[in-house]
Amino acid sequence: MLIKIRFLRLVLRASTRVAAISLLFGFAALFTRLEAQDRMFPPRLDLETAVDKTLDSNPETKRAETETKVAELSIEGARLGKKPSFEFSQQFTRSNNPTFVFASLLEQGRFGASNFAVDTLNHPDGVNNFRTMFSARMPLYDGHKTRTRVSQAELQKEQSDLKVEAMRQELRFNVVRTYFAAVLGREMVKVSEDAMKAAESNRKKTRDMVDVGMTTEADYLAADVELAHTGQQKIEAESGLITTLETLNVMMGDEPGFEKEITGTLTERYFPIEERDDLIRIAFENRLDLKMADLGIRNSKISTQSVVDEKLPSVNAFANFGYSSPYIANGSSDYTVGVNLTYTLFDAGRKNRLAKSTEGETIAELEKRSLENKIRIEVISALQANKTAKAKIEVSIKSIAHAEEALRIIQDRYKFGLTTITEVLRAEAALVRSKHSLLAARYEYLVSHAQVLLVTGRLNDVKAFE
Repeated sequence: MLIKIRFLRLVLRASTRVAAISLLFGFAALFTRLEAQDRMFPPRLDLETAVDKTLDSNPETKRAETETKVAELSIEGARLGKKPSFEFSQQFTRSNNPTFVFASLLEQGRFGASNFAVDTLNHPDGVNNFRTMFSARMPLYDGHKTRTRVSQAELQKEQSDLKVEAMRQELRFNVVRTYFAAVLGREMVKVSEDAMKAAESNRKKTRDMVDVGMTTEADYLAADVELAHTGQQKIEAESGLITTLETLNVMMGDEPGFEKEITGTLTERYFPIEERDDLIRIAFENRLDLKMADLGIRNSKISTQSVVDEKLPSVNAFANFGYSSPYIANGSSDYTVGVNLTYTLFDAGRKNRLAKSTEGETIAELEKRSLENKIRIEVISALQANKTAKAKIEVSIKSIAHAEEALRIIQDRYKFGLTTITEVLRAEAALVRSKHSLLAARYEYLVSHAQVLLVTGRLNDVKAFE
């Protein structure tokens, strides 16, 4: 009976091991299938997801957000300037200095009539003094210094907040530009593939015509050269696409080589846009760097006022409690309380600091005026780029229609030997160029519209591009 039980246990253990091994192999096969499926069907990526991932992973935005937290702590630290401070100290001293001995004996409550002896006063024995001290200090009035530090810290916090959002808008623009560059690259590859198919078809047709004596070997060689040229264009387009996709991966914080399916398209779509003067007005109202310039002017004025406030007095209350003893215990305690007023009667450098701070105000105001001029130029440039891209789209659409019709006519003429293969190749190249121009114009239009939103401080999301 015992042998049967042991045999059953061995069978169960073996079955468990086999089941575990089978389970591991099953998981391995599942992961392999999932990995193959990911390669076959890469994850889809829309523009909004690309922007969100970039904003979440970008180290510059994280750094700016950390600077905002530091600014918040600076505000809190500045406000603590009006809080009391407390100190504790413990000191041990041994000396036979007459003055020290005399004072220590008084502090310890051990001074007696015998200590008035002249020889003892002049040549005392060394004494130990343990001095325990508790101190407190409370600023009652600091000449607006705390108020100035708090105001400057609050301005720094506002500037940090604006810097974070300005950086986010810049990142959104970079993602829009890179994302649609990937879409453009994908479409360019498709056009190159179509051009290669047409070139292969031309080479085959030319070979057949050479074989039946309808054309010469030169036409075949020209068709072969054109096929090689379109193949080169396809290689360049694929290389550009890979580079753009890798750039997008890095921006989003993904590993290089991570495959994805870009869902965006380059189709005709036009956005309403304001006139030049309205755009400049909107930019002045919304540009975050202009608001930061205003904060810089305010900070300069606060700095100037702080120099003026240096002539104000400062008033502090203080209190001390001390305990002196030759052996830590059996000593004497004492206290001190009071109010201290400090007033600077003459400061030779104050006039210089005031003049320097006043010039700082002038510099801040001039920087704002320079920034306003820069914004005007940026708005005008972005608007003109947008108008140019829109006009190029319209021209490219007409160009494609004309190129397709011209190619159809030339191909018909070539079938009957009325023209040369060179004309066919030239017409096909013109059609490919027109398609490239249309794709590039669509891309430029989308990017230019994003640029208009950026320079007017309104690129708060990318919903308009979805």
